[in-house]
Amino acid sequence: MLWVGLILISLPSFAQKEKIPVYAHVAIGYGNTFFYGSLAEKETLNDSRGYGRNQGSTLSTFFYAAPENWKGLGVGSGIKGFFAAPNNGGDNETYLFNYYHVGLGLKYYPFSKVFNKGFCVKTNVGFGQMTEKTRFNNTLTYEHQFAVGVTLLGGVGYSIPIGQGKTAINIDFEAEYANRGGDVTGLGENQRFENSHVSLNVGIGF
Repeated sequence: MLWVGLILISLPSFAQKEKIPVYAHVAIGYGNTFFYGSLAEKETLNDSRGYGRNQGSTLSTFFYAAPENWKGLGVGSGIKGFFAAPNNGGDNETYLFNYYHVGLGLKYYPFSKVFNKGFCVKTNVGFGQMTEKTRFNNTLTYEHQFAVGVTLLGGVGYSIPIGQGKTAINIDFEAEYANRGGDVTGLGENQRFENSHVSLNVGIGF
């Protein structure tokens, strides 16, 4: 986590000294999460007890260095998080979870050869955490799970330039897979927290 944080801090200042153009991409979106292993078993149990699906909102911020002679390629770093909507079911219980990753990324515009213009593909790898919580509303008590691990993300998108500058509206479809390890109530330590995630995101690049 420390090395990623240092990169996030140093990238804008390095680019300024070297006169390398840096783009900020900020986006919000809507997505769904799919669990595997013990989490999938818990999800199946939750479904039978009246819980809904694992839907929620995404928020991401990335910075890319993209010199013109890189012909549409940007290299950068940033953070993406997912925040599930509270899910009610069972015996007056509320199930909540969220996760994020901080990492390094690539974004490439293969057809326009100009960063922030037209069709793009993207990928990033990061490290982050997931927090899972069940709130028992009758007794005002909680059950927590916490895990950390690696996330891989890939996506496609389209950037629509605005005006004559480098600003653009970005629309991205992203899919990610995360493998984390943590402690699970009733199961013990070093349990696997595996999930995939898809989201549609809209934002601005400038």
